Amino acid sequence: QEQVKQKVSFLNCSYEKAGFDYFLWHWQYPGKGPAFLIAICSVMNEMQDGSFTVSLNKSDKQLSLHIATSQPRDSATYICAASAGCSPGTCS
Repeated sequence: QEQVKQKVSFLNCSYEKAGFDYFLWHWQYPGKGPAFLIAICSVMNEMQDGSFTVSLNKSDKQLSLHIATSQPRDSATYICAASAGCSPGTCS
């Protein structure tokens, strides 16, 4: 029986100012523009979409991206961003 090793990736992003409502991750392949990947609202601690999970630690002002099963196609530049454009109850 063959054992398959799964590659797991973690990316962390810190921010300094409080008051953001919406946190986003984008990815960018060489020669392409940034593309939306996943987002989380400040009232949440974690959001999952497929093999991507975004976690928000408001007390440490840190945003993390977890890729459960990294594949070669996941090789890209990852960009984190924060926005104050979301009010509680309007994010999903």
